[in-house]
Amino acid sequence: MNIRQATKQDCTKIAPLMYQAIHEIAYTLTGSTNTDEVLERLAMWVEKPKNRLSHENIWVAEIEGEVAGMIISYRGDEAEELDRPIREWLTAHGSEEELDVETEGFVQYIDSLAVLEAYGGRGIGTKLIEHICTVATERGIPAVTLNVDQANPAAHRLYTRLGFQKEKEINISGARFDYMKKETSSTLFSV
Repeated sequence: MNIRQATKQDCTKIAPLMYQAIHEIAYTLTGSTNTDEVLERLAMWVEKPKNRLSHENIWVAEIEGEVAGMIISYRGDEAEELDRPIREWLTAHGSEEELDVETEGFVQYIDSLAVLEAYGGRGIGTKLIEHICTVATERGIPAVTLNVDQANPAAHRLYTRLGFQKEKEINISGARFDYMKKETSSTLFSV
């Protein structure tokens, strides 16, 4: 397995994984509930630079040339700026959807994580999370954060096992989430 930065060319492989990961949030981000439109618009955002869903913020797990999983991650203090193009696009296309604040501050935020069902149970999700923790450490970012749907106890167990701890509860697109945090090893060296 190889973990690499996503490219524009991965957009049609990443969009279904993204949709699998974020469900109803995809409707908010695309202004549509039509599956074909949602996938098309998610792929559009993956192709474009400087937005939260851009290939610039995505890493993929590749097995024998196949995108088996993906993770979206960016700095929390850049979240508002990364959401701006999506907000503007939604407004221009007549959507009144509001994007909820999911993270903030100087953290490496994990927005979404998904693994193709055919590759489940191989530790790909864990390896992608560990990769982002390494990225954060290398960038001198003191913590990695994520939100886990309270209706997904299996994901909650995984994140707890990987060292994430619940900080607070928040609402995203009408669902309740636990905002979880893990300090990186870069905090060991900060004074």
